[in-house]
Amino acid sequence: MKSFKPEEIIKALTEILNIDKSKSGMEYLKVIVKNIAHTFQARYVFVGHAVKPDNQIHTDVVWAVDKYVENFTYQLKGTPCENVFASSRVCVYPERVAEQFPEDKLLDQMGVKCYIGAPLMTEDGELSGLVVLLDDKPIHDIDFYTAAVEFLAMRIGAELYRHFIEDRLKRLVAERTMELEESNIKLQQAISEIKTLQGILPICSKCKKIRDDQGFW
Repeated sequence: MKSFKPEEIIKALTEILNIDKSKSGMEYLKVIVKNIAHTFQARYVFVGHAVKPDNQIHTDVVWAVDKYVENFTYQLKGTPCENVFASSRVCVYPERVAEQFPEDKLLDQMGVKCYIGAPLMTEDGELSGLVVLLDDKPIHDIDFYTAAVEFLAMRIGAELYRHFIEDRLKRLVAERTMELEESNIKLQQAISEIKTLQGILPICSKCKKIRDDQGFW
């Protein structure tokens, strides 16, 4: 990945975080992932969340080479991402990462040489996901990338957490709305039945009077 001079570091982070304030949720995450890839010249960048209790990661945004690609799910076991989750800290493998994780066949297939993964934390301090940068060139500025990715992970984690909270609230509102609609339908049916009974009762009373007057049973 790209090396930075000290005077370029602030500029690089500013470029990554230069995102339209109107964007939020997945729109925001897509832009920041793309900006990270372009600014750091990383071949692959993705953000994913943990799938419990399956010990899996499901990606939310994936940038590969020069475009967004479809999300996917993968097992943590045998991958460098497993160490990110185990330690809850930034993990950097500056070179030969595929050789160090032979079980992770995808690294070799993608021609990946280096790896940086940082945990995404919720406001309660719970580990919820991770951001990963992969490239086909070694990393030389290890200290810079460790600090930079850790900083960016805090912003991404906050946005991802907010997205899932909002998504959960939307689902709860939709479920509650459906329950209210079903209750309203049942109420209308009950009112209709009452009205029907109210119409029948006078007729039944009249019939009873006729029977009584005529001496029927």
